Amino acid sequence: MFRWLPFVLCVLLVPGCAADGDADVDEPDALRIAAFDFAESELLAELYSQALEAHEVPVDRFGVVGPREIVAPALQLDRIDLVPEYVGTAAAHYGAEEQDLDALRAVLAPAGLVALEPADAQDVNAFVVTETTADRHGLVRLSDLADFASTARFGGPVECPERPLCLLGLRDTYGASFAEFVPQRSLRLTADALTRGEIDVGLLFSTSAALAEGPFVVLEDDRGLQPAENVVPIIRRPALERWGPEVRAALDGLSATLTTAELRTLNRRVEDGEPIEQVAASWLAGDAIDGG
Repeated sequence: MFRWLPFVLCVLLVPGCAADGDADVDEPDALRIAAFDFAESELLAELYSQALEAHEVPVDRFGVVGPREIVAPALQLDRIDLVPEYVGTAAAHYGAEEQDLDALRAVLAPAGLVALEPADAQDVNAFVVTETTADRHGLVRLSDLADFASTARFGGPVECPERPLCLLGLRDTYGASFAEFVPQRSLRLTADALTRGEIDVGLLFSTSAALAEGPFVVLEDDRGLQPAENVVPIIRRPALERWGPEVRAALDGLSATLTTAELRTLNRRVEDGEPIEQVAASWLAGDAIDGG
C-alpha cells in the first residue's frame, strides 16, 4: 500500500535525490517513467517503456510512484520525466479553466511540461445498467434516469456522493437523485452487484475489464457531464529535447493505435493475472506501431 513512500519522502524532503539514491538527477542516463497507483497506469507506463525501447530510447522504470498529488510535483521537480495521464483530469489538476487538450497544453507549458498526442482510448466514468434493466425501463441516456432514479439503488466508490463527476453531477446535471447509495469496494464488486440485482445503476470506468464481458449497457452522457479523458503522455520538455524525435515518434505512434476497447481488453488480461510486461509486449508485437 505504501511502496511509494520512500519516493515521496525523496521528492518532498531531499533536494536532488533520485529514486535509487545514486543517479544524477541533473543528467539521468535514461528517460524516467512513472505510473500512478492503479493497474491501468502501470500497464500504460509499461507500454510506453517498451515502445520507447523499440525506438532505442533508454528507459528507467520507476513503477508506481503514487497518486497525482505526488506524481505531478515529481515531474515539475525533475524526479521523473514521463507519466501516462488523462486529458480532462490532468487539465483540472494543473489549473486549466477548460478540461480539453488545448487548455492542458497551455497550462503545462509554463511548468516545462508537454502533452504529446492523445490516444483514442478514454477512461471516463461510465454509468452502467444491465441489459435487462435498460430494456425494462427504457434507459439509453443519462437523462433517462431522472424519473427512474427516485426508486433505484446506485452503487459506486465510497467517495461518489461527494464527487461532481459522480452523484453530485448526476443530480445537478441530470436531475437524478437515487433512493439509495450502496458503497462498493471495487469495480469488480460493482459489476457483480449489478449482475445479481443488488444495485440498479453502477459506476464503472469506460476501460473497466468488466465491460468487455458483462451484459451491461453504458448510458450515454448526453449532456456532457464527463470531460474528455483520453490517455495522453505528459513529458518534461528537457527530456523530450534530450532524447530526440524518437521519443515523440514512439509515443505518438502508440497513441495512434490504442482504443478504449483495446485498453479494456488489456486490463482484463492484467486482472486475470497475466504479467503486465507480457501483456504490453504481446499487444505491441501484434499491432505494428509506425514511428515514421
